[in-house]
Amino acid sequence: MSNRSAVFGGAGFIGTNLVYQLIEDGQQVFNFDNLSGLGNLLNVAELMQQSRHSFARCDISNPEEIRQALLMAAADTIYFCITPKNPQVDSSLDNFRTFFDTVVDWSKGMSDAKLHKIVVVVSEHYKLLGSYAKMYSGLLKLLDDYASEGLPISSLLVPPAFGPFQQPDSPISMIIYRAIEGETIPVVNSEEKVSDLVYVKDVVDAIVLVEKSGKISGHYHLGAATPSMSNLEAADVICESLNEALPPPVGRYQALIEEVETAPITSDISKDESTLAPLGLPSKTSLKEGLKKTVSWYLNNPRWYNQSRTRFFYLWQNPETVLKIA
Repeated sequence: MSNRSAVFGGAGFIGTNLVYQLIEDGQQVFNFDNLSGLGNLLNVAELMQQSRHSFARCDISNPEEIRQALLMAAADTIYFCITPKNPQVDSSLDNFRTFFDTVVDWSKGMSDAKLHKIVVVVSEHYKLLGSYAKMYSGLLKLLDDYASEGLPISSLLVPPAFGPFQQPDSPISMIIYRAIEGETIPVVNSEEKVSDLVYVKDVVDAIVLVEKSGKISGHYHLGAATPSMSNLEAADVICESLNEALPPPVGRYQALIEEVETAPITSDISKDESTLAPLGLPSKTSLKEGLKKTVSWYLNNPRWYNQSRTRFFYLWQNPETVLKIA
């Protein structure tokens, strides 16, 4: 495992959790994010005074900013935790090309250090399920091309994740927000099984495993947590956790649940082993355990939660855009 790591997208949901884990593992972490999307500087506020963490803004569409970041970090491992916001458009990979072209130039100029591994993490987002296949196949080809030029690249595809530091743009976090704020909780397709959903700590463990043991040019995917449960059961676990930790003035949080039916959406990416190798972790967090841990984290981090309420109130009037669990 490396001693100096650069995390691009390190103030986003998955990137933040990865940064905390790398620091806990004793690494020197250089954290880069342009803070234009879901990147949130409050996510890493507690790390700003730590000697093993450095943060700087970096836009991966700007070669000069990328060069400055690479020179600053002089990292032997690069984690790339940025997923195209709009995978349907042909230009969705342009920033990836800019980034890796710059890395190629930078690595050629390195004289006293060697780049050990680049781990590219692509996280599916529930709002864009059914829209990834074309972009992802293009990305795999792109990464293979750069690997052929000598970049030590491995990739990891992860299903929609949930857990600490997640803004209310996902079904799980939105349910927690709505319950705490006393709003109704629309549960989409209540009897449908929660599919391809994973706790973020397992995502981080998978990223670290790919860095440590993944083959160059290897493309991996992380499977969903098991056993599965229905969307209604998932909402019930969240509500029951809140009943125990933050009892409502009257009744139970389950009274806020409102069942909604709509057309299901599934991922269009093939997980065939000829394309993506399954990544085996020694153990995974069950959905029930992960949901309980997530609720506990929100309640135990009131400063972060209160800051994120602004985004919640912006989104809560349009639940159909955020409340499908998978």
